Order: sequence, then C-alpha cells, then structure tokens
Amino acid sequence: MSLETAPCSRRAASGLPDVLRSRAQAAPDRIAAVHEHQSLTFAELVARSERVEALLRQAGVGRDSRVGVFMEPSLDLLTGVWGILMSGGCYVPLSPEYPEERIAYMLADAGVDVALTQENLRPAFQELAPAGVTVLTLDGISEVADENGPAAVRPDSGVRPDDLAYVIYTSGSTGKPKGVMVEHRSIVSQLEWLHDECGIDERETVLQKTPMSFDAAQWELLAPACGSTVVMGAPGIYRDPEAIITTVERHGVTTLQCVPTLLQALLDTERFPVCRTLRHIFSGGEALSRSLAAQCLDTMPDASLVNLYGPTECTINASSFTVDRAVLEDGPLVMPIGTPVRDTTLYVLNPDGEPVPAGEIGELYIGGVQVARGYLGRPDLTGDRFVADRFSGVPGSRLYRTGDLAHLNADGTVQFVGRADNQVKLRGYRVELDEIRQTVETHDWVRAAAVLLRDDATTGFQNLVAFVELNPKEAALMDQGNHGSHHQSKHSRLQVRAQLAHPGCRDDADLAGRPAVDLPGAEATPAQRALAFSRKTYRFYEGGKVTRDDILRLLAPRPRPLPPARTSETIGAVELGTVLRNFGRHLSDQRLLPKYAYASPGSLYATQLYVEIGAGHDIPAGVYYYHPLHHRLVLIGAADETSTARVRVHFLGKHGAIEPVYRNNIREVLEIEAGHMVGLFEEVLPAHGLRIVAAEHRPAVKHRLDCAPEDHYLGSFDLLPLDRDTADGDADGDAFDIYVQAHSARVEGLAQGQYRYAGGDLVRVGADVILKKHVIAINQRVYERSDFGVSLVATHTESWRHYLDLGRRLQRLQMNDLHLGFMSSGYSSKSGDDLPSAKRLGRILADHGLPSGPSYFCVGGRVSAEQWGGEDMKEDVVHMQGPAELIKEDLATLLPRYMLPNRIVVLDRLPHTANGKIDIKALQATQEDELAVGGRTFVAPATPLERRIRDIWQAVLKRDQVSVADDFFELGGNSLLAVALVGRLNADFGGSVPLQILFEAPTVQKLAVHLEAASPRPASRLVPLQPEGRGTPLYCWPGLGGYPMNLRPLAASLGIERPVHGIQAQGINPGEKPFDNVAEMAAADVRAIREMQPHGPYLLCGYSFGARVAFEAARQLEQAGEQVEQLFLVAPGQPRLRAEDAAGATGRADFTDRAFLALLFSVFAGTLDGPRLDRCLDTVTDEETFVAFVTADFPGLGEDLVRSVTEIVRRTYSLTYEFHELRGGRLDAPVTLVKATDDNYSFIEHEGGYSARPPAVHQLRAGHYELLRAPHVEQLAAILNDRLPAGASESPRHSRPAQATIQEVGVPHINIKHFPVAITEEQESELVAAVTAAVRDAFGCTEDVVSVALEPIDQAVWNERVYIPEIVARQELLRKTPNY
Repeated sequence: MSLETAPCSRRAASGLPDVLRSRAQAAPDRIAAVHEHQSLTFAELVARSERVEALLRQAGVGRDSRVGVFMEPSLDLLTGVWGILMSGGCYVPLSPEYPEERIAYMLADAGVDVALTQENLRPAFQELAPAGVTVLTLDGISEVADENGPAAVRPDSGVRPDDLAYVIYTSGSTGKPKGVMVEHRSIVSQLEWLHDECGIDERETVLQKTPMSFDAAQWELLAPACGSTVVMGAPGIYRDPEAIITTVERHGVTTLQCVPTLLQALLDTERFPVCRTLRHIFSGGEALSRSLAAQCLDTMPDASLVNLYGPTECTINASSFTVDRAVLEDGPLVMPIGTPVRDTTLYVLNPDGEPVPAGEIGELYIGGVQVARGYLGRPDLTGDRFVADRFSGVPGSRLYRTGDLAHLNADGTVQFVGRADNQVKLRGYRVELDEIRQTVETHDWVRAAAVLLRDDATTGFQNLVAFVELNPKEAALMDQGNHGSHHQSKHSRLQVRAQLAHPGCRDDADLAGRPAVDLPGAEATPAQRALAFSRKTYRFYEGGKVTRDDILRLLAPRPRPLPPARTSETIGAVELGTVLRNFGRHLSDQRLLPKYAYASPGSLYATQLYVEIGAGHDIPAGVYYYHPLHHRLVLIGAADETSTARVRVHFLGKHGAIEPVYRNNIREVLEIEAGHMVGLFEEVLPAHGLRIVAAEHRPAVKHRLDCAPEDHYLGSFDLLPLDRDTADGDADGDAFDIYVQAHSARVEGLAQGQYRYAGGDLVRVGADVILKKHVIAINQRVYERSDFGVSLVATHTESWRHYLDLGRRLQRLQMNDLHLGFMSSGYSSKSGDDLPSAKRLGRILADHGLPSGPSYFCVGGRVSAEQWGGEDMKEDVVHMQGPAELIKEDLATLLPRYMLPNRIVVLDRLPHTANGKIDIKALQATQEDELAVGGRTFVAPATPLERRIRDIWQAVLKRDQVSVADDFFELGGNSLLAVALVGRLNADFGGSVPLQILFEAPTVQKLAVHLEAASPRPASRLVPLQPEGRGTPLYCWPGLGGYPMNLRPLAASLGIERPVHGIQAQGINPGEKPFDNVAEMAAADVRAIREMQPHGPYLLCGYSFGARVAFEAARQLEQAGEQVEQLFLVAPGQPRLRAEDAAGATGRADFTDRAFLALLFSVFAGTLDGPRLDRCLDTVTDEETFVAFVTADFPGLGEDLVRSVTEIVRRTYSLTYEFHELRGGRLDAPVTLVKATDDNYSFIEHEGGYSARPPAVHQLRAGHYELLRAPHVEQLAAILNDRLPAGASESPRHSRPAQATIQEVGVPHINIKHFPVAITEEQESELVAAVTAAVRDAFGCTEDVVSVALEPIDQAVWNERVYIPEIVARQELLRKTPNY
C-alpha cells in the first residue's frame, strides 16, 4: 500500500532566508512578530537578523556550522534563529527547561563551537558548555554590529537547498538523544505546504508556545516565512491552558497547535470558547481520539481541526487529516493520520519490504523531499533507518523507516496503530500496548493514559498496568482537587471498612461506667424493618414507566389519617423506644453492611442523636446519647435547668468519623444527614400524635455533650403534640424551591427539559438539564438508568436550616408510597466546593433569572416490588467500585481478556516530558511504589487455619506479605501458580482441595471457610471461567484430558453478558474415578449442570473430544424434556498427526504407539509438532517417563495433575461415538459446527439425520489448538456471540461483544457431469485444483472442506438424467445457461 502527493511545481530552489526576504520585500511594514508589548515588522526582522548574521560570520560560522540556541521565548530568539540561517549555519535548539546533562551531551555531540544565549542565562550556560565554545548574547551582537557598521544587504543569501537548516535532537533507543539533520529544502517544502494547503498565510497569527527543542516548534518559529505573524508565548506557556487562552485573546491568535493532552486541558476550562479568533487548530504528537475531536468541534464550531502526524526525521508533519462530522459519527475510535503532505510518499510494508493490502497492518515508511539527511555522526543508525527508496525513480531517493505500525482505511487515509517496538509478548499472546492505551483513552472519563508491562519479580510473571488521568469535566470525584485515593479506586476498601467499624458511634471505652437505659422494643417490628429496607439509595430502576402524574403525586402534600388526640408532652419509655428504634441499625444475612431507615452520605452514619429529657417522664431527666447498635440511652449529662418537661433532640456531627472519607464539605454532609433524620422523625411521629419542631439554634449545646472539640453541633428540635388541623409531622412548613428534570424520553407526559414545581403543577423552565457528566463518576451509570431528577433549593430565612432542610425534604421524597426510588447525586457547598451538579443547576437558574441557593440534587425512577422489599446489597455496589474498577469493567466489553489490564491505577496527573508527551520512563520509575503490596489494606490471619493457608500462599506467590483478604488472581496468580498452590494445599491438608476451588474461594479467608466446614459439599466440577453477566450461562466441555483451563481465553473473549462455566472431567480431582464411556460422562455432567440451572433453555459448547460429550449431553437434556437453545461443536475432529507419527497407529492407548503419545503430549503442550515433541517421542517409554518429561518441561504442572489427566486420556482415547446412537433420535437444538484447518472429519460429519435442521458450518483459518489462542479465539468468540441470545446487561454502557464477520459456509460440493471423454490424469488434477481454488475464494473457506466429483454420463441418457431435471427444470439455480 502506498500513498503519495503530486509533485509541487514550485520546488525548493532556495533556502529559508530568501523566502523571508521575499515576504519582507512584499510587505515590509506588516507585523512579523510580537512578544508581550514589543513587535517587529518584516523589514525590522530581516534587518536585525542580518546584523546577527554579520557577527556570526565574523565568528567563523559558515555552511552547516552548528550554532547552539539557548534562549527563552522572545523576539531575540526569533532574530537569533533567522540570523543563524542567514549566515549559512544551522541552529541547534537547546531548551533551558531541558536537564543539564542532556544539554551538555547535545552541545558535545553536535560539535557546537558558537552559541547564542541571553544575558540572564549566560552563567548557567557557560557551566554546561564545553571548553572553547564561543558564547554570544544579543547585547554583545548589537554592540559588535554597531562597531562594524550595518550589514550589507544581499538579494541572495547564498544558502543552498541542501544546506542544513537545523539539527534537532530526539530521544534514542539507547537512552542517548540523536541529532536529526534537516535541510533547507525539507523545511521550505513543509512551510509551503502549510501556506498553500492549510491557509497559514499573511492573514494568520500563529502562537509560538511549543518548547523550542520539540520539532513541532520549528514551523511556529519560522511562520514569518509563510507571511504570518508569530506571537512569542511566555516561557512555560505550553503547561498553562489559562495563559494560552489569555494570549490568544490578547493578540487575536488565529492558529494554534497542541498535543491532544493540552487540547483536552484547554477544553476542560470554561474559557476556551472565548477564543473566537481561532480558525485553525492543529493536533499532533499523540493519537487524537474520536471523543476528544468531537469535544473540540462542539466547543469551537468555527475552527477547523487538523490531525497531524510526522516523525522528526521527516520534518515535522508528514501527513494530515482534517476532521469532519462524518468521521465522528461512524469513523474509528482514533482519528486517522490522513494522507501525505506535498512531495511526500507513505508506504505500509511487510517485514519483507513489500506493500501490504488495504486493511492489513504493516510498518509505515515515508519518502519524499521532507526526509532528513540523517543522524548527525551516526552513519550506522542512519543506514538502518534511512533506506533506499526502490519505489522512486529519482536517484538517491530514500525512505525513512518509522517503526510505526499502520494500515490503510477504506477511504484511502492511513490509520496509525502503534509502535512496532511497543509490541510485547504476554503469556503467549502478541499484545500491542498502544492499542490498549488508545482503547483506554476512548473511555469518557479518561483524559490520558499509559499502559506498561510490569514484571512481577516475586512471581516471575508479567502484568499489564494502565495508568490513567481522569478528565474532571467528565469524571468528577468527591472532594475534587482535595480527594483521597479511595475516591479514585475502591481497591483499599477504605469506605467499606469504615462503614463496618461504625465510626459514627461513640466509643465503648468512652461510654463505659456511664448510667444507661435499655429501651423497650429492641427487636424491630416488621413495619419498622420494612420502612428501613424500602428506604434505599436506589441505583437500579426495574419497576417500569414513570408518568408526569406520578411525579405530581410525589411532590404533593401526602394526606394522613387523623392522629390520636394528644395534649401531654410526656413521652413514656415504651413509646420513646418505639420511636427511636427507627434510628437503630437493621441486620440481614443478605447484607455485609447494616441498614438504617435514613440516608447518610457515604453510609458512614457520622451524625449522632442525643435526647434531652425533661422532668416528669418515665426516664429520669438528663441528656442521653442514643446508641443505634444497642438501642440504649447512655447518660451524658444533666438536663438544662431552664428547659421545660418536653423531649428535645440534638444532632452532633462526629468529625473524625467522616474525615477519612470526605475532605471537603464535611459540615454540609453532616447537616444533610441530620436533615434526613429530621425527615424520618416527621414520617414516624404522627402515628404517635407527635410532631418535630425546630428549637433555638444554640451552638453552646455542644459543650454539654462531652464531645471532641472538632465535632459539629448541627441543631436542636423539640418533640411536641401534633396539631390535628395539619395532621402532619412537619409543623415548620416547606421552605424550598423544587425543580424536576426529565433527562430521558421515558417519562410519560413530560418532555425532556427542566421544570419548576409551582401551584401543584410543573412549569417548564427550559431545555437545559443537569447532565450525566455533572454527577460524580461512580454514579453516572445510575443517571443513565434513571428517568428524572429532582433539585431542591433551600430558601429558609435561617441559614443554619438550609442543609438540614435539604436532607429532610429528600428523606420525605424517599419514603413515598409510589415505589419511586432515588439516589442523591450532588449538593452545593458553603465553602465554594460545589459538586458539578450544583454548579450546573446554578447556571441554569441564573440563565433564566431564577433565584438560587443551597441545593441538593437526586435522580430517580420506578423500582420493582422485589427491590422495594429486598434486603440485599444490590443497591450498595457503589461502595465496592470506584472509577478504577468501573473503567476496568467497561474495558472488559472492549478488549479481549488477555489485553485487559490487570490493574487500573488512577493518578491525579500523569507525568509529562518537556515536550508535553507522557513520560513513560517516569511512570516506570514510580510504578513499584504505586503497586506495592504494602499500599493495600492488610488483614492479618484471624485463626491458625488462616495462618497455615497464608503461609502456603506466600511461598507459592513468593511474597513476603499476603493479606487474608487479597484476591489470588489480583496478586498475579494464574493457572500455573494455581496448580502449584492447590498442590501445596493438598499436601498439607490431606488431598481434599479440588483445583477449581480457587475460582470459588480466591482469598485466604474464603479458603479457610471452605476447609473448616464440618461437612463441606463436594466441589462442583463446573469451573467458573467467566462468572460475570446475567444472561443464560454457557457450559463448555474441554478437549481430551478434561482440564478446562485452556478455555479461559474463549470465555474472556465472549464478553461479560453471561457466565461461562467449564466442565471439568470426572477424575481430575483427588479420589475421583474417570468414566469409561461418553454416555456416563454426559449423564454426570447433566446432573451437575441441572444442580446449577434446573431448567432450560441451555447453551452448550464442546471443544475437540468435549464435542462428543456436549452432543450426548444435549440429547439427554432433550430426552428429559428440556430445551437446548444452542449447541456448538468446536473442532470436533481429531487433529491431524504428522505422517511419521500417524504411520502404524494401533488405536490403543499405548506409550509405544507414536500416535497416542503425540496426542497425549499435545494435551499439555497444545501442539503436534516441534523439537519438544520429538524429544518426547524419543525418550518416553511408559507413564513414569512421560510424567517425568511433562513435569520437567512444564514445571508449573504438578505430578498428580499430570497423572490424573493422563489417566483420563488413556480411558477416553479409544472411545468413539456409536453411530447407531446418532440414528437413535434427532436433536431439535440448532447445531453450529466450527472446523479447524488441520482437523480430520469428525463423528458428526460421518452421519446425517441426527439433527432436525442442517448444522451451520464455519471454517476458521486456524489450527486445532490455535483457535483457542489469540487472535483466532476472537473470531471463534464472534461466531458464538452471533448465535447466542442477547444477555441481560446491567449497564447501558456495556455494548454487545464484537460479532462475527466470518462468512458462514455449508461445506461446498461440486459435481461435474459430462459426456464420457478421454481426460488425462494431469488434466483432471488441473481441473480439480482450479475448481477447488475458485470455490475456496468465492466461499471464503479452506480447500479442506471442498469436494469435487467428476461423473461421466452417456449421451443417450443425457437429456433424461441431466438436461431436463437439472437444466430445464431448475433454471432458477443456473448461473450460466448452455447454448447447445
């Protein structure tokens, strides 16, 4: 594949100085450059540059002399560069931001004899410069130039096109930078392309903001050669988006280039849209994602967006792609790099240097005028990377070998894939790290990412680690900007551990010795329990549609039955116990966390309830702490002597309980929680003829509660007799503005938009709503599932009430009788740390002239009766997953399992190089600290058994420390280490631990529970290869030997729509005896399947020998009256042996039989070829020598496992499916047959009529064992997914796994009928070969499945047997009609 541009009629016949002089001659007074308040016209730029030229020539600078430039951005920098070019020398950019060692190396390597700097930088530079280097400043140049008089102005600079313009250093693979030599003709061609094709001309103002040592900075600096004005940005401006925006505004900049990381940062600001003068935005240096491109065009609709690509060795930009809307709608996830620039060619070549077809990946080569001269002083490296251009007819033409992988798109553009040297081998798979990174960066939440392959020195294995920087506009975190790491990842389980520790309760030691009253009613009534469990923070809405009327009923005052008449304020102990039990915890065996009847931010329950009881009640007067765990009042101090006999409650926020999780808005969330408690009082008190009324707000009450100084007094309320005229527990009235938004089209009778609740109706405000991105990241999926949102704006005249009122009102909304569930999704702040939803609401209200104030936002939808009454933790999953875990979960739907990062590490900011690119070396240097085991929460063994298991884990995983809560696979465990671990456990515990137990019990704690069970159930032989998903499970039988581990890549590639279970053969686990026939195997497996899934429909899949068992299992299930929805038979034929191994096969399981031994070896090695097999055949004579051979070559496999698998193979090797059984009954199930290229015909292909419909046949271009490995396993998974029913996905973000694009074929057969004629064997062979090849190409199958028959028909019966029945009667099938 090659692309090239038409040659330019205006070849570079001169150097850069002549181009600039022609611009100055045409418009001498136009502004060429601006810096701060200074400027230069084109005439002044030329004049000052010529003065620099004069001095440099006097200092000995001539053609190709390397002159160092160590200067900050300024007009002096610009004139210095142009002066060097006019002198015939070439400049060497030396950014002052670069490390001193790098600058010193470049000076020495480039052979710099003269350097330009600025007076303030001279001392530092002279310390770096080698002896003998002449260091000049512009002040000195001006003085010397004055002494020597003005420089002579020449119409011709004498600079030739093949002279060097600059030498720029780029990173080298050895760690030492290498100097790229760029000639005048190359950079002139680049600037002419920018002028002619991109519109960078005299109308444009270009911002020079890229560090000078970066090659992209050169066209910014040299933009006056295009006739454009260049604005020199301040030092370090490339790191400061706000400064860039200010500079663009101040100087009317029209053209800006930036790396995607900086472009994202600009878009993240609120001010970027004010840059209305921008007409051209160029992006380069990194892959430009489709989502970022869309954001840019949405935000800056009047500016063009161009994606640039080009290595330094090809003079800045070698290709370009202008982004348009059509590409964003259905184009690739990463923008193409486009087509070549002027006088440039692009080739995508294979390793042999031949062009590859469109769509096929190869290495990208670049040719043309922009190819650099080579590497300074590195002829060896130049010869390796700059190769002869055999595609060009121009003598001496060369191609630059980029080391980048690419392919040609259907529209003729080039698609960058990644670096060839960024391919790694991981557990047998070829993995492209750039492809993974690009996929990670397509996630809405990710601003930038880097993917590394991390060596785990303790286990010897490698793991993929993705480092991620979140986009705060799309993935807001709680406490944004001041957040703890637990808001980025729930890996530490900090929040759950805090919740389980009951941080809001007073310490037992603090309460010890204080008088206490055990309240009546400690055991909750069914009504109290139902009230608590129905009031959830709902994150799933499974109850059906919501209507406008539902919302109006929700917001309207709820009528209540008249309360009992009550005149006394006295509350008895029984009644007080009944009321307060609503504030205690509820436990359930379906929950890890306790449940409360009121909401608490973070479920930390950090707000404490104190009850002050006056005289005359059952309980002695005093101030009591209500203990929610024990339903007890503990005396803290005396009652206020001035108080009446009433009961008063005080709310106190425990600062220390919430601070580990929240850092911002601590007081606000405590007040909101107190408000929820007030709302609960309002709900339960009317049944007792009581109401709750705000008392005087007296912060001094805190001193009477014997609490910590940092704790927060939140407010006091009195419990009073209810006014029968209102019949409501709320005697204070509502002080709110209420807004409702319909952010989906699912609310019946309510168009999408924002509404104000007024006068009992919903009045439309406008179309703007709080969007998904305004909700904190971990709750955005809930927003997608919800139908509407409610915003509460507090308007009470007393400010201390604001946040309490917000919580109070939401609690009342949650406790509705309409089965409408809610999740709080953001609130405002007293200290300016508003969550994004509150900021968005404030802008919406301001735009419509509506008053704003403290606000609380929630989303909601209808929930089912099962959800309403459920006691499980389905709604609390947020406590277990943070952005890191959710991103990994989403990636599982986009990447095959072997490419899925083992760990997502969210960083506040990714490190960057001085050039603005992600600093991979810095990440490599810091990753050990980020991923150290010591950074995880450590849980010590609690029992001697846990200690024994922990010790075994540490030995196998080679770790100094293992927490009993650590997941085996998260620690780097894999199937080989699993075998070793189970082997050690069996040796220590008497052989009772089955291999698959690690899937069911992957932590030390869970293993200990399994081992210490008095009568542990036998471990299921159904191994959870992929446990996620809610669709119908898929049951998979492995090949010969019955060990399902090699099915894990297939399970991972199928996605997470449904669980995938591998069926391990009877006999693998200790004490099990293998079966002797297929029917018994299938019967036992069917029983195991029906224990897990009692009734169909069933999905079954068998691989290799397992296809026989799967077929029999399907038949037995149908005979039992069950439905088999799909049956997949994958590679059911025996793989072909080498001829020398197949010769003399006896069909017996005998170690002296080469065929048996080769197949047995392949069960462990996954191949039927190679030197290892040859050694096995040469050395193995019996079972003992075979076991010794395998355990030596595969040290991760234990001897017991090898013996178990070998015994199963021996018993099943000679088993064949009895064909009379095939004829015994037909399957109703649809059958899909997937064939491998090296398979023999299988049992299923020898017999017809076994199925009610013909099988769908697919031919994979992969071997028997290869089709379970990448990349072929992806094709196999796509075939299966095409026929599997859609799963019940929990998240609309999860798209369906990739579907098959492989053509389905039906084993083509061709019968050629002809008059008897003499045909030679050679002619017959040529005919069959030609027909076979044509059918193969037409059907996309392999030649193995094509059959051809030649049938001579006597002419006397031709009409009867052929012409009439097959030509005349079947003309609709003819594709060619004969003309006899």
